[in-house]
Amino acid sequence: MKNCAILAFGLFAFMMSMSNARAASWQEGDVITGTFMEKVVDTYTITIEEDARVTFTLKDNVDEHEYSFLTDYNVMLFDSTEQRIAFISTYRADDDQEKTVLPVNLKKGTYRVKVAGTGVGSQGDYAVSYITGPIEGNDAEPNNEKSTANSYNLGETYQGDLNGSVFSNDYDLYKVEIPTFGKMKVQLQKTEDTSVGNAYFDMIIVVEKDVNRFSLTSFYGNPNDIEVLLQPGTYYFNIRLGNTKQAIANYTFSTNFEPLNEQDWESGRNTSIARADVLENNKTYNGFWYSSPYAHSQTHDYYKYTLAKDAKVTFIADSPGTLGELTFLDENGVQLPYLGYANSDTSKIMTTKELEAGTYYLIYYSRHGGRKGYEGYNLTIRIESFSDVPATHLYYEPIEALAQMGINRGYMDGTFHPNEAILRKHVFALLNRIEGLELPKIRTMKTFKDLTAKHPNYPEMKAFYEAGIIDGSGLYMNPGSNLTRAQLAKILVNTFDLKMDGEGIMFSDVNPENSFYEYIQILASNGITLGSNGKFMPNDPVTRQHFSVFLQRLL
Repeated sequence: MKNCAILAFGLFAFMMSMSNARAASWQEGDVITGTFMEKVVDTYTITIEEDARVTFTLKDNVDEHEYSFLTDYNVMLFDSTEQRIAFISTYRADDDQEKTVLPVNLKKGTYRVKVAGTGVGSQGDYAVSYITGPIEGNDAEPNNEKSTANSYNLGETYQGDLNGSVFSNDYDLYKVEIPTFGKMKVQLQKTEDTSVGNAYFDMIIVVEKDVNRFSLTSFYGNPNDIEVLLQPGTYYFNIRLGNTKQAIANYTFSTNFEPLNEQDWESGRNTSIARADVLENNKTYNGFWYSSPYAHSQTHDYYKYTLAKDAKVTFIADSPGTLGELTFLDENGVQLPYLGYANSDTSKIMTTKELEAGTYYLIYYSRHGGRKGYEGYNLTIRIESFSDVPATHLYYEPIEALAQMGINRGYMDGTFHPNEAILRKHVFALLNRIEGLELPKIRTMKTFKDLTAKHPNYPEMKAFYEAGIIDGSGLYMNPGSNLTRAQLAKILVNTFDLKMDGEGIMFSDVNPENSFYEYIQILASNGITLGSNGKFMPNDPVTRQHFSVFLQRLL
């Protein structure tokens, strides 16, 4: 196969401005002949009855001029919209001094073929023929518009051709449907039989509305890849050929798609303040940076968070395998004046800041952005709701999770008292705050000496009694008493109507004769309790922090 001649860009404009000398029908197997000269373009039409690989053969001229391009000529193929989809120029600097060959996959239809000299002063004779055969690969022209884009199936390997000379305007469009949010890896490279010299393949991934999203370059045709997060929708892969002398260059690309839970990941679009992802308190987000020579590089992500009141905020970031850096910005995108950044000598960063109410931005950088490859990370912010439950507290997550639900409210002084034994009245007050909790009435409230209608927790405890969840002890409800772990097991099982779900846990301090044994086993089989060192400690009082652990696991 021939390499195409190197031509100056101005020559193309020159050729396209020439007037047509003639237009004629051209049949397969026929050899068209004629004379090319300055300001003359001969035009032919060919009709392809079914999708086929069409191979054009051009007869080379004998070099009779000091400048060889004067005896070279071009064959250009256009679709019905006058979009050029293939280009070949005679070229003698190879092993075949008699002909130049160009194959191209064509869809069924009628095409225009234009024959012209390579530039000012060119003149000579041409002789061209074509034959058809079975389609090879997955690329069929025309596919330069969305309406004619070839369909691509995720997970498959496709092969295509790009036709043209040093200023080729050929490109291939592939349409792909992304069914759900997920991560896609794309690899692009030349095929084994292609040599593109200093040229390269470019792939641009765009969404339906022509918004450039990601780009991937296969420099010298060498394998290169990119990993990107994509929202569900329609995308197009636009593959172009860079500068090359070769008349046809073959490429191959493949993908691997992994569906992800969108709630746990960055959006993949958070590359600026305007597109920053919103960070929720006490929630861990997964993300990644990707950087590679001659490919799309995304080495930083933007996040946004809002504080309803002045608060102490802890940022926890971890990027295993690399080092990261956090930069903190105010609502105007200006770096905070005092300690406006944080990094670490390890992959993990933890820093705490006292911030006023307002909106802020956070940038998470890869400090090794030039290193090739995928670098995953996770990011969490923890806003301190209670002064005695800092972000580093062992049970911060369940306590804060219930606070965000409006269940844990703490005390007037802003404390929570996590190690304090929880009182019975507080248990029912907290349970009663669960949105959507139903307590069907099965009996009428009776009189208790220590729980009158004037008691602040009377409505909640009345509802739980009438639902048959609690009974009290004789004439006493004991609202101000502590609650044991065994008693809590019974309350939770009855409140949420829990049943055995698989195997329980045989705790060494709870035998089958224990009146609370069944409730404890149901709780354990549902993963609500794990015990400690093989024990459940049924008679120990429940602390406020441990109650939060039990309830958060249930919800």
